[in-house]
Amino acid sequence: MATYLIGVDLGSSNAKAALFDSEGRALADHSQDVRPHQPRPGIAEYDPPTLYKATLTAIRELVKRSGINSKDVAGLALDGMISGTLGLDEEGEAVTPYTTTLDQRFTPYLNETMRRCGDLIRLQNGTGHPTVGPKILWLRAEMPDVYKRCYKFGIIGDYILAKMAGLKGDEAFIDFTYLWATGLSDLANYRWSEELCQALEVPVEKLPRIVRPTDVIGKVSKEAARATGLLAGTPLVAGSGDQMAGLVGAGVIERGMLADVAGTYPVFFLCAERFLPDVEHKMVEVIPSAIPGLWYPAVFIVGGGLSHSWFAQTFGYADEVEGQKQGKDAYAVLEEKAQALPPGSERVIFVPHLGGRACPLNTSYRGMWVGFSWAHRREHFYRAILEAIAYDLHLSYRVMRAAYPDIPVEKVRVYGGGAHSALWNQIKADVMGLPYVRLSRVDVSVLGDAIIAGKAVGLYDDLAQTARRFVKEMEKVEPDRQRHEFYKAYVTFYDHLLRQTESSFNELATLPEWTG
Repeated sequence: MATYLIGVDLGSSNAKAALFDSEGRALADHSQDVRPHQPRPGIAEYDPPTLYKATLTAIRELVKRSGINSKDVAGLALDGMISGTLGLDEEGEAVTPYTTTLDQRFTPYLNETMRRCGDLIRLQNGTGHPTVGPKILWLRAEMPDVYKRCYKFGIIGDYILAKMAGLKGDEAFIDFTYLWATGLSDLANYRWSEELCQALEVPVEKLPRIVRPTDVIGKVSKEAARATGLLAGTPLVAGSGDQMAGLVGAGVIERGMLADVAGTYPVFFLCAERFLPDVEHKMVEVIPSAIPGLWYPAVFIVGGGLSHSWFAQTFGYADEVEGQKQGKDAYAVLEEKAQALPPGSERVIFVPHLGGRACPLNTSYRGMWVGFSWAHRREHFYRAILEAIAYDLHLSYRVMRAAYPDIPVEKVRVYGGGAHSALWNQIKADVMGLPYVRLSRVDVSVLGDAIIAGKAVGLYDDLAQTARRFVKEMEKVEPDRQRHEFYKAYVTFYDHLLRQTESSFNELATLPEWTG
């Protein structure tokens, strides 16, 4: 009898369900589009019931297309968007939209939270960019009637699993990989911090119970079974945040391993064996692995990966037209032209913090190009985007290495949509001075879910050993030592540019907006 596992990745733009056999082979997948409601800049709301329906539909189509017998599905785990929260009533139903950091209405409360409790949050929670706590404060201050209806505050992925299991509000849960984003936890001990909750006046009883990623939180209800085609009683496993599921699926599970997630939120991870908050530079987040006892010092750029699509949509019409004639998209045309340029984009520098800077936190930052003249073309600006993200990640990597000097590093595993760009991989390798390695598979998040589910139901003994079996390294890009030395001056200039313009961005944020 075959044994199957299902992983579900609830991302910012789609809900993807994938089916795996017990040897990690991907057998089928199906995605449903999910988009936030964005009536104007700074607002981005997801409707939880709509996300739930999209997830059920993705699972139903997966089961239908695969042709499997649902009784052979051993378990399902789900990963979800991390940086947000929603309110639940006593029945476990959503009473608020789900908002991530793309919705910036909570920004004043984030800034006030870090002003009041920043050092304590870094020490206990390991982060300089908490979201759940400040969003709770925002709801309480600006939507008090809605806040009163919130029996618990949760994470979207865990809400969907709880709905599939028919759990009520008092059974709401959060797995410990999400805790770093709350600003309310004693992260090293995987529990809520009474000290932080008191400081921010967030009642601990409004927070969900904390579980492990491999905990079975319930079973598929009869109602969810009818909607998905799964067998009622199929185990539902807590899973993890999307990035942490991806790290398991990518096999980044050993001390000294590095990962570059080239996605909507570019993230750079180092795998370490101790919790060590960055209280000096305030640049590095500390994120828990789905494997207890492992930690990921990490940095991310808010929406940094959106800069590519924004640029192509805003300025790349001519490249799109040219690409149509050649059977290519605008990105391929831009990349070919950018590849022909020398390192440094002929002194054009980009600042990629269009949605504010996260590491270290300053919500006033915005985007900027510096150094361009009449001689520069679209490809200069595009290449500058690729280089700027590499510069930014390298600054934080320096801080990581200073904090963990004893950890040996060899190479960077890169995955996500941007990993398919040979030019970007080469730029990053040259800036970092480290080889960049693409992986044998791109389905790392849903694969990570399947591995976690398999461990939960007893198919696998060890997450790390299973991950090693299922993922292999492929294409390797070596750094060019001459270009690496050349880029050092650009990284230094980029660092100075951020420091010198910070006060200007802060002043810009105070300027009034025309209201007519």
